[in-house]
Amino acid sequence: MELFGLLQWLLPGNNTGFQPDHDAVKGIKNEEELMAFIQSVLRPYLHTISMLIGIADANGAIAFWWMHTEHAFLFPELPERVPAAWFSNTTSNILELNAPDRRDAFQTTLFKNGVKEVLIHSLQIQQKNLGFLCLLSDTKNTFPVAVQAIVNTSAGLFVAACLQVLLIQLTEEHRQKMTGALPLAVIKAEMIGGAALQPALRLLSQVAPTPATVLLTGETGTGKELFAAAIHQASPRRRQQMVKVNCAALPAQLIESELFGHEKGAFTGALQRRIGKFELADKGTLFLDEVGELPLELQAKLLRAIQEKEIERLGGNETIKVDVRIIAATNRNLENEIAAGRFREDLYYRLFVFPIKLPPLRERLDDIPLLLQHIAGNAARRYERHIKGIDPACIPALLAYRWPGNIRELENLVERAVIAATDPYIMIVPPQSRRVASSSDTSPPPTTSLADAERTTIIQALRQCNGKIRGPQGAAAMLDIKPTTLEARMKKLGIVKEHVLR
Repeated sequence: MELFGLLQWLLPGNNTGFQPDHDAVKGIKNEEELMAFIQSVLRPYLHTISMLIGIADANGAIAFWWMHTEHAFLFPELPERVPAAWFSNTTSNILELNAPDRRDAFQTTLFKNGVKEVLIHSLQIQQKNLGFLCLLSDTKNTFPVAVQAIVNTSAGLFVAACLQVLLIQLTEEHRQKMTGALPLAVIKAEMIGGAALQPALRLLSQVAPTPATVLLTGETGTGKELFAAAIHQASPRRRQQMVKVNCAALPAQLIESELFGHEKGAFTGALQRRIGKFELADKGTLFLDEVGELPLELQAKLLRAIQEKEIERLGGNETIKVDVRIIAATNRNLENEIAAGRFREDLYYRLFVFPIKLPPLRERLDDIPLLLQHIAGNAARRYERHIKGIDPACIPALLAYRWPGNIRELENLVERAVIAATDPYIMIVPPQSRRVASSSDTSPPPTTSLADAERTTIIQALRQCNGKIRGPQGAAAMLDIKPTTLEARMKKLGIVKEHVLR
């Protein structure tokens, strides 16, 4: 029997309520289409709609959470059980959230994530509960009588749509279990993480509502930018702009102008006034990615801007007050950078207000299956590939791999597999492990980064030339590079007089 026909049999006309468009329900196949359908029904009355649907049994045990939050709310965790009061009413009910409720974990979760008002309606089928629908708002008096009325009259239609999606999901789950394959899934949660990521997520939920400076640390590719965005979205500043600056991607001579702006004529080529990132982020959030790459002279100016909450444009003399929440990120060990003279200790302590360390992927092996499903689901949709799942035979090798590039490496690997797939169940093969040097190798393994090696070479040359850069006996001639190039590299690497004179 066709699924919609089955629903019509399960939900006879006197129980389904007002049904304006059977074809709309008939075409719904997944959670995203379900949310879009509910939005289409409510759109004339509400323009921005955040929704939670809990599929629950009569005792309040949650089988599924379906979510659409319009980037307004962050729910790192949702409870596995809710009180029966959430689905006991047969008509729409408005609940104002003024404080957490220790007796109700769900209400407390909503309140802590910024929800101020909820419209609740039970989803019932022949006097049996299927779950409940919540419309969420971060302000009060959002849901007028017209919205309550349309939810009441369309409730049966919403039930039919939910049941259709539920039946499709359960049918697909059964088929996946029979084959052992991992199904594709686009997970709506902002963060996908099991036990290893929970400490970081708890810290995120604690610091997000505050204006405190956050320092995100961890290896490259662990998702620091995603974490920064989640903190911003869960903060009171989420309606303002989050401005991003990659400190490693800009030439040293442009970073000051990028951060603080400049006045017309401040330097050659400054043909007009430019507003810097601090001013653009006023009342919002400024994300400083790879902050450990900042040159030393810029670190002092950044420290003053954070400490005094004021800036001066390059070439200007006007002091400009700014209200900016700073989130910084680095994959460097800043304590080691301080010891090496490359990072200011006072700036470190100004940033080290609320540190969050993100674990590498090799410490999050339990998350890999979920990440595979989510990344492959997104990639299949983006590249319009008709892929049904992930072959389970590839999972052991993926779990055994060390993932030096972390989640970014995993994303690239999955996307390549999706693009190149010729079978509905894709195989994701990790790259060969990095070669281990044998005893016959004559060259020693590298022990320092390229930047560190370059820095050491320049300092040694300067010391041999007694700090002289230009001229026949200068360090530039010794290194066979132009003096201006050497000066630029010294500035980039933070080499100052104290490093040269012993």
